[in-house]
Amino acid sequence: MKHVLSCGLAALAALGLAASADAQSGRAPSTALRYNTAVENPGDGYLTGGDLWNTLKPSNTSEPGRLGSPFANVGGGTVNRMLFGSRGNWQEPGGQWPSGYNYTNTFRNSHFILFPLFKATGWPGYLAGNPLRTPDTSTDTKGAGGTSRFMWASYSPNLRAAADATRNYKRPARYTDASRTHLVYEAGWPTTSGIDFKVRAHQFTPNEQNLNDFTVLEITLTNTGEVDSNADGTFEATNNVVDGVSMMLDATPAPAIEISRAGDRGCNCIQAGRTFGYIAAKDPATNTPYDLFAWYANVPPTATTNRATPAAGARSFGIDNRNFLLGYSDIWNAWSFLGVKQGSIDATNLGAIRPSTPDKQTAFGTHPVGTGERRGWFGSAQWQSSLHSLTASDLGFRSSTAAWYRDYGKTSATVGAANLSPNPAFFSGGTADDISTFTVGNANARPNGDFKYASEDVSKFAGIEQPIWEAAWNAGAANGQFYTGGVGFTKEYTFGQAVTQGNGPYRLAVGESITFVWTALAGFRMEGVVDASRAARWAWERGWQPAADLPVPAAPDMNVESTEAGTALVRWTDVAGIRPITGYKIWRSSQFKRQRYLDKGMRLVDRYHEQHVANDTAAVRGLLDPVNPNFDARALFKGDIQGTYQPAEWGTYDLVAKIPTGSLSQYANAAGGYNFAYEDTDAITGFTYWYYVSAYRDGSFTGPLGRTATHVESASLNRNGRNGRSTTPGGSTATPNATISLDSPWGGTYPFATSNAVYPKVGTQAFKNIGAAFTVTPPVVSMERFNELITVTPNPYKITGLNDVRNDPASHTISFLNTPANFRITILDVSGQVILRQDVRNATNGRFSWDLFSKDGIEVASGVYVYHIAFEESDGAGGFDTRREATGHFAILR
Repeated sequence: MKHVLSCGLAALAALGLAASADAQSGRAPSTALRYNTAVENPGDGYLTGGDLWNTLKPSNTSEPGRLGSPFANVGGGTVNRMLFGSRGNWQEPGGQWPSGYNYTNTFRNSHFILFPLFKATGWPGYLAGNPLRTPDTSTDTKGAGGTSRFMWASYSPNLRAAADATRNYKRPARYTDASRTHLVYEAGWPTTSGIDFKVRAHQFTPNEQNLNDFTVLEITLTNTGEVDSNADGTFEATNNVVDGVSMMLDATPAPAIEISRAGDRGCNCIQAGRTFGYIAAKDPATNTPYDLFAWYANVPPTATTNRATPAAGARSFGIDNRNFLLGYSDIWNAWSFLGVKQGSIDATNLGAIRPSTPDKQTAFGTHPVGTGERRGWFGSAQWQSSLHSLTASDLGFRSSTAAWYRDYGKTSATVGAANLSPNPAFFSGGTADDISTFTVGNANARPNGDFKYASEDVSKFAGIEQPIWEAAWNAGAANGQFYTGGVGFTKEYTFGQAVTQGNGPYRLAVGESITFVWTALAGFRMEGVVDASRAARWAWERGWQPAADLPVPAAPDMNVESTEAGTALVRWTDVAGIRPITGYKIWRSSQFKRQRYLDKGMRLVDRYHEQHVANDTAAVRGLLDPVNPNFDARALFKGDIQGTYQPAEWGTYDLVAKIPTGSLSQYANAAGGYNFAYEDTDAITGFTYWYYVSAYRDGSFTGPLGRTATHVESASLNRNGRNGRSTTPGGSTATPNATISLDSPWGGTYPFATSNAVYPKVGTQAFKNIGAAFTVTPPVVSMERFNELITVTPNPYKITGLNDVRNDPASHTISFLNTPANFRITILDVSGQVILRQDVRNATNGRFSWDLFSKDGIEVASGVYVYHIAFEESDGAGGFDTRREATGHFAILR
């Protein structure tokens, strides 16, 4: 390595004469992300505690563009919606599962959460000249002056109550206690309708029995009766009763969207069968319908023409964008309404609303969701784009209450064809499109005006467009009947379509409060979202206080650094004083490895923490969720890298060490404010890792799935030092984790968005707080040892080498290790042409990485190259002493 090739000697003699230049990668990363989100969007909810990362922007957000509201330039920025997910070009978390995975199954600007309203006599002051009057699609007037019967509940900073901090607020996400097992975000705002809103989001961090695979929103509506329908600060009415309000969810499923290393959309890979649908089949464990609206990657449309059963070898569902370099992930997302309750969430009582709290009955006297065999009956789902709208409040109300009409999306595809008469299965009469007149006839019947039971109410053919492979949803799958056995529906998403799910309507008296409880879910296969829904309900039943059943220890603060020996040193704090512990585990995700999705991947995410012995491959196999037995596209994964992944922020994590409390004295190390340290001598210099430290407790614990656990432990929220207590804005070492925003845990960007222009710089606190990648790096070397220790890795360099992230061209590098603090490096080809010359001053470590681009910005070709490194002159004159030098060569194989 350190011998100069003869063909490069002539150029070495003239090294001091050539101008220096920086290596150029030719990349122009997006500047859409902003690290300082607490300044730009103070108080928005970055929900990154569990394994399902998301963003909640309430209606009173400071988001530029006001969430794309039609009222953005009216009334000082009136907004009729919340946003749950990423905005624009995937600038924030928008459904990443597992956490930090750079794919999402939901398109941008999704999901929108809106609350359309109905008043039989017309909304006071909501006249044709009202600047907030939306372009409803029907002749929709009642009473003097032609007031509209439909309206959005919209926020405006001009409302009188907007100046009241007890009614208009945002509280950045925070952990509820020092254990950091429960993340909460809260916001509240008044609206033009006189309904005040409060929202609370819950996430849990432990990886035990799917407890970290959901986000729950509790949304309280309180009717003050004070209507300011034009948002000018003057009431058009007081003591106003709301005849009908519903919750409307609007989303665009699109499995799967890659988020690039620049933090924006990475590709237009849309070849998978982008399937969404409603799961109405019964859960055999409870004999109740699953009641899940779900979306996931199915087979490509070309394989299902005219609902043909995909041929053997073509059943490639579960592959992101049908990209075989990404392999079989089979990630599902889902929604579910858990309930609608009487009363309000309480700032001092996280469990104020529980399943035992009295239900709020619909305007027609039914349970809000349905119980037993009727679960899900009273919600609505439909997918015809012309039948729902983010701007027309009449369409919003009808689509979110579609089940109650004769036909609103069951067979009708357009507004003109929709039949707004009372649903004859449930009602005995009433005036079309006036819910206040609907008369219940058969309270035991299922209202069937919407599409969610299309396979029963319309036909199997109309309801099932894509094959349903999951036997729990489709009993016919085991016999090869992939289109006829599913209860509910599936549809193939195409651009221009969106879907609506809703719940309501509810009548609100003056002073009355009700609370919607809704959950977003994610997991591996249908089994994953089903288990996540069970975990969400289990946590709700316990008033969001699961510690009595699962006393998960606190997550330590931790840090990882390089040693002088070129190994990794993991430090962590003692958390035994927060909750009892039995010991600690050290976990590592090694980027250089190549893992096969079919062997590990998402199959291991839910249970990998149950490993107890390092490198126990048999134990790992026993923790894997099964691949769907109908998946038979293994032959499509060809070559060394197709169907494989490289471990990253999300994992998969390997157990490095398990340290019981009785052995902790061997690891005592008080340096840097930490209590313990572990040296990972297996870490390779120049290679990249993610570490985290968990605290565990042994015992006997019953979790959400009814499974008895003999071991519970803290989650990966602290990986590579992320979520440090003392660095949390609003907190202190005395009262840690008061809030989470700005630096911790996200800072508004992704830990994998390393080529983004505003990504935190290596070595900064922000870099640590985001959980950025850690590369084992030697220290700078002295002049005396410089020539002895200098080395190049990898050599030869091969495309997609072990140190590369194969989907990130910016990661394709050669590293020069054990370099001094001040030096000049020159790289030449075998003809003696200077490819790169760069001066390095005051380096903080002994690693210099070259991205394989020449000084002219051209990616270099395969071949043998010569390097020369000269030490800075001792007189400080700025020159470089060729007598203190190192030379060698390396090869590049494209």
